[in-house]
Amino acid sequence: MTSNENERGTAEFNMAVSYLSRLDKLFYIADESAMTLDINKWMHSLMCIHRELSTEMNDEENNKLKTSFNETNSKVQQENATYKRIGTMEIKSETYDSLHNIEMSLRKVLKESGLQMKMKRAAGQALE
Repeated sequence: MTSNENERGTAEFNMAVSYLSRLDKLFYIADESAMTLDINKWMHSLMCIHRELSTEMNDEENNKLKTSFNETNSKVQQENATYKRIGTMEIKSETYDSLHNIEMSLRKVLKESGLQMKMKRAAGQALE
């Protein structure tokens, strides 16, 4: 217990390895879903990635992605309704492009946060 009831103690270990492992698995699922044109699975894997990366985003990025997800989700639901009605899944390029753009935005956050690859510093700053 800490001296102040409102302060949190810190753990000896962190979840960095499991966090990166989850992100890796989610991006793998997103890739597979995109290649097989499973737009429901693709959408939901991207939503999970967004949850994982939300702490790395500023409010503007988070809000922009939430808006994109809402717009894309309605497109995915329309595609599902068409599938139920005619029995054939024909994905509109607009829906595919929306999912693709969300994924690209998430990958950009991943890279800019240094989670994709270790950020390099000048040798003189390494010990600071």
